[in-house]
Amino acid sequence: MENKSPKSLESETLGNLKDRRKVDDLLGCLLFLSKYHNRETSAESLTYGLPIHKTSMNVSMFHQAASRIGFSTRAVSRENLKDITKLALPSVLILNKNRACVLLNYDLKKGIAQVIIPGLSSGETEITVEKLESEYTGEVIIIKPEYNFNNRIEKEVKVENPKDWFWGTLKRNTGIYKQVIVVSLFINLFILATPLFTMNVYDRVLPNNAIETLWALFIGISIVMLFDLVLKVLRSYFLGIAGKRADTIMSNKIFNHLLNIRLDAKPASTGQFVSRIQSFESVREFFTSATIAAIVDLPFVIIFIAVIFFIGGPLAYISIATAVISILLSWYFQKPLKEIIEKSVKEDQIKQTTLIEAVSGLEIIKSVKAQNRMKTHWVNSINKTTHYSDKSHFLSQSITYFTAFLSQFSNIAIVAAGVYLAKEGEITMGAIVASMILNGRVIAPIAQLVGMIIKFDRVMLSLNNLDEVMRMPVEKEDKLYISRPNLKGDIELKDIQFSYKDQNHQTLKNINLKIKQGEKVAILGKIGSGKSTLLKLIMNLYQPTKGSVLIDGLDTRQIDPVDLRHAMGSVPQEPFLFMGTVKDNLTIGEQYVSDEEILRVSKIAGLDEFLGKHEAGYDLLVGERGDGLSGGERQSITLARALISDPGIIILDEPTNSMDRQTEKAFINRLQNIVTDKTLIVVTHKTSLLQLVDRVIIMENGSIIVDGPKDEVFTVKVD
Repeated sequence: MENKSPKSLESETLGNLKDRRKVDDLLGCLLFLSKYHNRETSAESLTYGLPIHKTSMNVSMFHQAASRIGFSTRAVSRENLKDITKLALPSVLILNKNRACVLLNYDLKKGIAQVIIPGLSSGETEITVEKLESEYTGEVIIIKPEYNFNNRIEKEVKVENPKDWFWGTLKRNTGIYKQVIVVSLFINLFILATPLFTMNVYDRVLPNNAIETLWALFIGISIVMLFDLVLKVLRSYFLGIAGKRADTIMSNKIFNHLLNIRLDAKPASTGQFVSRIQSFESVREFFTSATIAAIVDLPFVIIFIAVIFFIGGPLAYISIATAVISILLSWYFQKPLKEIIEKSVKEDQIKQTTLIEAVSGLEIIKSVKAQNRMKTHWVNSINKTTHYSDKSHFLSQSITYFTAFLSQFSNIAIVAAGVYLAKEGEITMGAIVASMILNGRVIAPIAQLVGMIIKFDRVMLSLNNLDEVMRMPVEKEDKLYISRPNLKGDIELKDIQFSYKDQNHQTLKNINLKIKQGEKVAILGKIGSGKSTLLKLIMNLYQPTKGSVLIDGLDTRQIDPVDLRHAMGSVPQEPFLFMGTVKDNLTIGEQYVSDEEILRVSKIAGLDEFLGKHEAGYDLLVGERGDGLSGGERQSITLARALISDPGIIILDEPTNSMDRQTEKAFINRLQNIVTDKTLIVVTHKTSLLQLVDRVIIMENGSIIVDGPKDEVFTVKVD
């Protein structure tokens, strides 16, 4: 245990953020608590999927990260340390200047508290209660481990709630929706004021010339209308808050799931995949704004009809008939409309695919003269989508226009029928006018319901498509992984078989392979022999159909994917860059990397040579997918990005494919100096790269046909 005096604590790091800019206090606190409660994990795993790039963890992120490793957290306010019960310890105290510490214990009589302060000490630190309270903001995070009952239940027994990601989010707004219901109750009651005012003016004010009564009624209705305006603004405000909250939570859930989807589950068509995700906005809008208001207003239709019965007698039957006919008509046309919408959505997805292919492959389209073919696909998609869009638009508009016709016709019918009733002395002129106004209030929610029925099928189709995405298997599952932040590099493949999705033939067959830590291996073979697929299985980008991949004796499915990737530096066959600068691409996975480390890997990859030609240097914009650079320049950046975290396992898939001989030779010489103590796996067709390795594996038709020392393998002629 390391003790620090309050004075040295203050002078050393508390309040000195300049010296601790790389220390993430909340992350450090959570790392300590994970070890304390025997749920050890790594910083990379805790921050996985959080918007934490080039910034520090905040309280909201702390809750998300803690829940992933089985902790229950709650932020509470406690003015002083004495208000924090010792039963809640250890807890996280929020300090001023965006700092935090773990409170382990405190003794008010001695005036001493035991804390863990990230960045200051790896052990327990004593500080006076007075000093700690001067830094304490009054906010504390109570954190306790939860028992995971799912670990004791078979997966077949576990019943999942379909679409819980969607409905569960909407349930969070239950409090707001209750307020909307209360507000809507008063809004609909205020609606009765206008027809009642009109009826009294016609029946009492005009016949009796009661001007004073008129002004009393006028002032009363004005006050009611003013309150009605305020309440409508409030309802709109509440629905806006609910919609924004649901939009933020659900869009984050969808994007997080997208980043976590296993590659073997990803749909083959990128366009259809993107189209499904983009439909989220229409789904959210349908269920969180106009629909809520329409559903809340619908029950008041019964009240309005009852009032019409009271003041207009049989005239209410006209309103009832209008409502029933409108609903039945829209329900009748729902089935043919649903069939058209399903076909329309499929064609929209095909059109989206064609558009994405045209944009991303524009250079190839021009070089192979594929404009005519792509234009044919586009025209066919446009013709079909237009055809189905016109049919669905015609049907939906016909229903809408017919509902409007019934609304107008019902008003005329009420006036005509009202004349006969007034002639018999059963109702007054004011009752006719009031009934006609109330009839409009009956039809308005019904018209909204008809609109909802028309949109319902398209929205539910979009929701089902989104739910299919959210049900796709994920790479990082909700379970406790074995934390291995420092993997050494022993690799073993046992009885591996693998087939890609929707393919009958096996890409890999009965692969058994051992690669020791620090060994340098080259994998050779013809195109389609399974070389690149083998690398993807080692990195756990794909999981074997049969068999297991072991790293340091552990199955990769048991190792946290974040720890596994952190230990590996990979250069894919086709270099891919993200929009931004060269430096952005180099540091995309390592937010705290230093400039010295950037310069080091840039020199190894030969990146410094071509950046020296550009005035912008590391701030050079690479363009989307790196289109602003040559193939060799993209490959150099990809290589530097793979080496920047100093991984123990380096995997290179044709790393010098776009390099000239001179650049390649310099790269090999520089790489030899840094891989001496690392595990190196190289897939290549170039014999020049073989000087990096001491073992060669040759693959053919998904199987290993030769495996041995480089010198022995090449004493035999290989076709």
